Amino acid sequence: MSTQASLYLACGPLLRFTGIYKQLESGNLRLASEPDGEIWRGSVMIVTADANSSYESSPTLSVFKQPAGQEASTASLVKLSRRGEALQIKPPELLERKDISIIENGGGLFVEPSAVPSGDGNVDSENSGALPGTAKEDQIDEIISTRLHAEQGHTFWKFDLQIGLSSYEARIGYRISGGPMIHFWIPARGQPMNIMFQSCNGFSLGVDTDLYSGPDPLWRDVLRSHQTRPFHVMIGGGDQLYNDECTVKTHYFKEWLRMKNGHYKRSIPFSQEMRDELEEFFLKHYTTWFSQGLFSVANAHIPMINIWDDHDIIDGFGSYRHRTMDCPVFAGLGATAFKFYMLFQHQTLPGTEDQERCWVLGAQPGPYIKELSRSLFMFLGAQIAFLGLDCRTERMRKQILSDGTWNLVFERCRREIHRGVTKHLIVLLGVPIAYPRLSFIEDVLSSRALAPLKALARSGILPHKLLNKYDGGVEILDDLDDHWTAKHHKRERAQFIKRLQELAAEKSVRVTILGGDVHLAAFGRFYSNRKLALPPSQDFRYMVNVTSSAITNRPPSETMAYIIGRFGGTRHVDHETDEDMIPVFAKDVDGTIRRNARLLPRRNWCSISGYLPGGTRSLEDGQTGVERALEQDLTGGLTIHLNVETVRGHPAGITTTYPLDIPLLDYRPSEGS
Repeated sequence: MSTQASLYLACGPLLRFTGIYKQLESGNLRLASEPDGEIWRGSVMIVTADANSSYESSPTLSVFKQPAGQEASTASLVKLSRRGEALQIKPPELLERKDISIIENGGGLFVEPSAVPSGDGNVDSENSGALPGTAKEDQIDEIISTRLHAEQGHTFWKFDLQIGLSSYEARIGYRISGGPMIHFWIPARGQPMNIMFQSCNGFSLGVDTDLYSGPDPLWRDVLRSHQTRPFHVMIGGGDQLYNDECTVKTHYFKEWLRMKNGHYKRSIPFSQEMRDELEEFFLKHYTTWFSQGLFSVANAHIPMINIWDDHDIIDGFGSYRHRTMDCPVFAGLGATAFKFYMLFQHQTLPGTEDQERCWVLGAQPGPYIKELSRSLFMFLGAQIAFLGLDCRTERMRKQILSDGTWNLVFERCRREIHRGVTKHLIVLLGVPIAYPRLSFIEDVLSSRALAPLKALARSGILPHKLLNKYDGGVEILDDLDDHWTAKHHKRERAQFIKRLQELAAEKSVRVTILGGDVHLAAFGRFYSNRKLALPPSQDFRYMVNVTSSAITNRPPSETMAYIIGRFGGTRHVDHETDEDMIPVFAKDVDGTIRRNARLLPRRNWCSISGYLPGGTRSLEDGQTGVERALEQDLTGGLTIHLNVETVRGHPAGITTTYPLDIPLLDYRPSEGS
């Protein structure tokens, strides 16, 4: 069954999560930090091509719920064709090792049901609307779509969802205009969510994507894990797609980039022609990337939460010199990127009042993107609060968030987090904050001593790739300036860490940080100076920074990772706080001994769940007193798994898991300072 053959899907369905709320007697909702009367809220969005669709009636969404007492079966994972028919995922043994993510005919990843035998990573070939082994699912709602937006011959349709949580983990089905059934999972009342986290879901310019079988291998691993133990939410940590192609797939913007007279270049207006071509690029790139490959299957089956980073705009946006950023063309580019980021990743139009309480709006518009920053705060089931920081909208070379916005963020956390009820706070940053400092490289690349080399590059004697195309600075300097550990951000970083520690102590909540960006796997951490003799369970300064990057993009070389890892030893943040990188990668995915135990440069993704006794291993060589203290009771803690690609580009996407347990915090002021 298709979507009545009346809609042509340019993109979608995209499933979004906006929070768990409590229904008040007045009928209003508030964020729910306790499990009584919880409401799951989210939305589904599709984008249709007007020329090939009929809108005699608005698209509808039928919502179903598996009745209590039936076996919780993981159903088929459905891919919708452009006409809304159910397609089946090919098993990996039928695939060549090359990038076929964009192919939509039989030569690609999907075929009609029963066209191929079942295999590892494949979906059930039976009727996708049926629930194997159960009688039926009860329809609980019929939702008429809202016409969210229309432009360039495309219409955005949004369906708002509101589902009461039950005493059991529930499988929710939905059909778009009578089409095939698609399912997702919501937690039971009082159940912490099973969380998937990923970042850097795209390729940099110039990467040979065939070497990696495109973006799909690790997404196959995600879906395989989802069928075994369903994820309730999928967190995107930035760079959900790489929009850098706008620098080569446009005309007017590309010509502007080629201008060498910086003063003249900065005075060029953002013309209507440039606006039109950038809007055309962003719409086409979003509809293509979010609807292709196995990422599109995850988008339909796992509710997403996203924050953005630089490649959702262009590489390094916000971290170039002020005179470069403060020009009409960059303002226009930023506004265009923000608009499509909000549409596709948040199903919201900028400048409109969204009914969701999840937003933490900035104190004032950003300096280059003239919009309020949009951070996120919500609960991921019982006991887990989530804070996703928008570290891009207000970003400048010497600022990540303004003082006013920092105050609003921590006011929101203090208002919503309740001591003794909220046990964990997961903080999402686009870029890791506990990471080796590379200040010596910054000093070299920003030194006046490089001026002659820059001049030679500008004249063509040395390769132009030494300099970036935006302001003529050294190419990788913007990447270093993007880091929390950059010297420009030293003060802001220290204040942020201090405020997180104060929040952890005040609320006795364990803070865990997620980061991406750097294209490798790592565990960094902050902890109390050892002379204070605090075990992690009582140490409010103990915060692990999980770095999971990239699920798609090319990792750095082993040599580069080794050099960076050499700077991951113990450092002093202040008199009470130390930081380092945890040496968990002593063995490679094939069991061989590695000389760099701190950083693993392979594609990866992350899963986060409530602590599972016996489900993880203890840390081995290189343990410190902090790790040994983790051998105590971990009930109520979190288990982190970094799932690392075992064979580069193998279509099966087999991974090796590196786990780490995060203990609860039981802090009493008398136990430390």
